[in-house]
Amino acid sequence: MNRQNNKMTTGISALVLGKQGRHEDGRSGVIMQELTGYQLVQLAVFPDQMSRFRTSLMQLINIDQLADISSSARTSNMILLRPEFTKFWLVRQRGGEQTLFKSLAHYFPLDLTGSKVVVRLSGADASRLINRFCAVDLSCPKGKFLATALHHVPVHILKSSATAYLLFLPRSYAESLTELLYHSALQFGVDVKSVAEWSMKK
Repeated sequence: MNRQNNKMTTGISALVLGKQGRHEDGRSGVIMQELTGYQLVQLAVFPDQMSRFRTSLMQLINIDQLADISSSARTSNMILLRPEFTKFWLVRQRGGEQTLFKSLAHYFPLDLTGSKVVVRLSGADASRLINRFCAVDLSCPKGKFLATALHHVPVHILKSSATAYLLFLPRSYAESLTELLYHSALQFGVDVKSVAEWSMKK
């Protein structure tokens, strides 16, 4: 892992900030922004533990129900993602109480924060850009969490609104993948924003 100034390499660190490419009426078809300051923890649940796991989450994070496979569920301060039937990802702002994961120790909590880079793609042409590389149906409802591949690299995409998506990229490939997305986004007009802190509003 490359490090500069004692920091891990980020996904869009090599990109030029600001508006570039073809813009019509000054509009950026795609907005790219890396998000930091989050904690991502994976929980592994055996099928016979599902009911107890659901009860534990209801008590600990006040969640109404488990996310369906390839979907998500939200609380006021975190997102529960379900990439597989028996795997769940909890994403929240970094710095939260770690007692939560001690209470969930039966479900093998594994911190994946350092293995992922989260990039937010938004704008009127964000879905068209993603579909240049990924064969996924982005007309799906908000909250869907899709497993796919970007240039042969496994990635996950959370649809956060009609025109906004969170891409969870493997850190070792994140810089090259975001450069690939950036160069393709130039045809729509791209605005590269400064790195921002994770927020449930994103």
